[in-house]
Amino acid sequence: MKESLLKIKNKLKGLISFKRMNPHIYWNNLLYVFVVIIIILILFSFYLLYEIKNQQIFQATPPSTELQNLMNEQLLNSVNGSFESKLIKQKEIQAGLDTYKDPSIN
Repeated sequence: MKESLLKIKNKLKGLISFKRMNPHIYWNNLLYVFVVIIIILILFSFYLLYEIKNQQIFQATPPSTELQNLMNEQLLNSVNGSFESKLIKQKEIQAGLDTYKDPSIN
């Protein structure tokens, strides 16, 4: 058990050794990673260009012909009824129907 732990410890020390650090290796690794990322982005942009050219991407779906009813019919009918009753009262008052007594004439 102790031997396996020592082997693992020695391997980890070999991988994470700050005494033998070489910055050129890290810069080269970063360069390779970014070159790969740029190549992938260029290929993806060509794919998007191809899809847009063939009109297969970013297509707008046509709106549905069926309109949804967003109003409550009962509340709408009650509001319309109250406006109709107020209109009837207004026409009665304009017609000269004396429903109110003038308090100054006693």
